Amino acid sequence: MSTLVSLTALGHKRQDQLDRVVEAGLPEQGRVFALSVEPIRNSLGPRWAGKRDQVWDAAERALARRLPPPDVFLRIDETTFLTAIVSVDAYQAQVLCSEVLRDLLTFFLGRSADEDVVLTRVASLSGQNLVCERIDPFAPRPVQTAAAAAGGRVARPLDPSAWKPPLAGRRHTAQVASRTGRLIDIELEVVPVWRLDQGTISAFRIARDLRQTDPVDNQAELEMIDRATLDFLLPLLEEYRREGGIFALVVPLSFSTLSAARPRIAVLDRCTPVADLMRQVVILEVEGLDAGVPSGRLSETVAMVRPFFRSLMLRLSNPALLGQAMREHAFSGLTINVPRSGTGVSGLGSLIRAARKYSRNVMVLGLPGRSNDEALRSSGVSHISCLEPGDGPVSPAPD
Repeated sequence: MSTLVSLTALGHKRQDQLDRVVEAGLPEQGRVFALSVEPIRNSLGPRWAGKRDQVWDAAERALARRLPPPDVFLRIDETTFLTAIVSVDAYQAQVLCSEVLRDLLTFFLGRSADEDVVLTRVASLSGQNLVCERIDPFAPRPVQTAAAAAGGRVARPLDPSAWKPPLAGRRHTAQVASRTGRLIDIELEVVPVWRLDQGTISAFRIARDLRQTDPVDNQAELEMIDRATLDFLLPLLEEYRREGGIFALVVPLSFSTLSAARPRIAVLDRCTPVADLMRQVVILEVEGLDAGVPSGRLSETVAMVRPFFRSLMLRLSNPALLGQAMREHAFSGLTINVPRSGTGVSGLGSLIRAARKYSRNVMVLGLPGRSNDEALRSSGVSHISCLEPGDGPVSPAPD
């Protein structure tokens, strides 16, 4: 769908910059983007007039930091910035602009801004208007097969419902031994993530279950569990590369592993062969954040791991920790686990209400089926992750 952005208020200097971008043929190469800060203006309401200079300055500083010469940017109206990227290819330019815009919106809105990111690609200049086409800012890189490359066409990626064997329901049981000799059985399974407002599968998630009654809270044991999770993940990403998947994959890792330097480096090094796919595909679900974490430790940890993942979600278990956690990082969503025993879904109300104060993306995990869909959707849950694979249409990506 095409939209028009007016250039009637553009000054002479900025018009000259735009003319050079057009003459260089950058719109035809898919390297020119329009970034909108309209959500910030809508949020500020009548305060926009007094705050807009601050927003413009912040946007220009962010773009100047991230766009090396000869990339250029310019503001073309009150809420729209234009970028012309030549330092990287068109897809990397799309990712770069998406990240800059998301970080800017998150800062001013004070919450996860994934749903507010509006990125359009400039297709052409028509009179005093830019012709723009809205794009998915977080879409994975298009996959090009050898046959398609020979014919100059980009192949349409396979959705995971067409994969053989099916992706949902893939299982693996791993066993790790702690330093004390205790054996820990880990059951790993790929499960679908359902988007409740559309009734479609919008992503997949690696669910993991520890088959023992004693809780695991030892850092060394948690690190081994995370390594077993990565051993299950990496072949899936290689398969993604071969097949050309169009879905996101949610992967849980413990805060204990991510927050300590040595295990964090070991995790990231282990993922080096698929680092590009991690950035495009994997949504990291941080679990195990507890009340003993010092203020600032979460933001430090996020700063270290954020560049390696598509986005980050937080497992919510204690509502009292949520405010501080979201102040340290505006996570793209929150997950809530249904316990194997106890009150089940009916006992999640307080967690769901707490999560909805901070994020529109609230996912309930560990459901045995979809009998509670309507009640969960009415309570504000946006996604659910089922332990039993379900049949249904597949949408390309989650929010």
